Amino acid sequence: MGAIAAVSIFSCGSGATEAGEEHAGHNHESKDPSQMQSASGRVYFANLNNGDTVSNPVAIEFGVEGMTVRPAGELTPGTGHHHLLIGSDSIATGDVVPANEKHIHYGKGQTADTLDLPLGKTKIALQFADGAHASYGSKLSASIEVFVK
Repeated sequence: MGAIAAVSIFSCGSGATEAGEEHAGHNHESKDPSQMQSASGRVYFANLNNGDTVSNPVAIEFGVEGMTVRPAGELTPGTGHHHLLIGSDSIATGDVVPANEKHIHYGKGQTADTLDLPLGKTKIALQFADGAHASYGSKLSASIEVFVK
């Protein structure tokens, strides 16, 4: 299975959704950064380091400190969920994380995934966002480069 096919499914709330579909039941509008809930802590790759050499399928574990992982749709202060960005860095504070094969949502509160990544040097980033997928910005993002062989 190619990289695009392997990462074209993502989770948001209940049930898997094809990339590009709307997430019924919750707001997907960007927020003014000053209206975002306060966020503190950090996100990190729990099992990968910058420069690691990996083979497909790649197991990725997501970590967060200072925030609590909760499913999409819940807008509780101090909470949110993970998104994996393939080939890019953080999403600006308040911007909604896109839903496509390069921006994978873990809206059920997942903290790990196994997927195929593009071969060669690949940048991956974690982005923590609130229950409406509004990004907490670079302060709750982490990116690394891995070499996929």
